Amino acid sequence: MSEDDSTVSLETLRQVFNEVLDNLEDRVGDTVELDEDFFWSIPREALYDPYATPDPEQLTLGQLTSSWGSLKRMHANGDHMNGYTLVWIAEILRALGQRAR
Repeated sequence: MSEDDSTVSLETLRQVFNEVLDNLEDRVGDTVELDEDFFWSIPREALYDPYATPDPEQLTLGQLTSSWGSLKRMHANGDHMNGYTLVWIAEILRALGQRAR
């Protein structure tokens, strides 16, 4: 992996993200229905260790509607968006991205 690929420019990420959202909005409109709800969640330690197969007991269930609900509540309440907010956003984006293929 080159240094250029392992260093993320937040400004470039923001531009790419906005472009992707604009494209999605042009194609489907202002809202997207979540067709699925529950998904498998793997703890961070197992998620980024390609040399070990996750123990089935490490798997938990996540829920897209829960992630989306948390994001909406934080936004509506004007709450501080903490780092874990990115995980909830990623869960929603993964579902949208896999659906939009």
